Amino acid sequence: MNTQTEITTTTATVPVLLTQDEAARVINKSPKWLERDRWAGPTVPYVKLGRSVRYRVADLLAYIEGNVQGAA
Repeated sequence: MNTQTEITTTTATVPVLLTQDEAARVINKSPKWLERDRWAGPTVPYVKLGRSVRYRVADLLAYIEGNVQGAA
């Protein structure tokens, strides 16, 4: 009997995760800005994996889209 489960693209989609530095470059902010954002009440959602903080690309794109001003 096989007790291991194989994860395939049909059973799970793994989001692309970026480090704080990578995410800061994407949204043109400083890494310190992201730290303050987490402390003050996050406007940019993040994922906590143990002691590591990661940002999903989909959340960064939603943050950018949510801040569009003026005529589209």
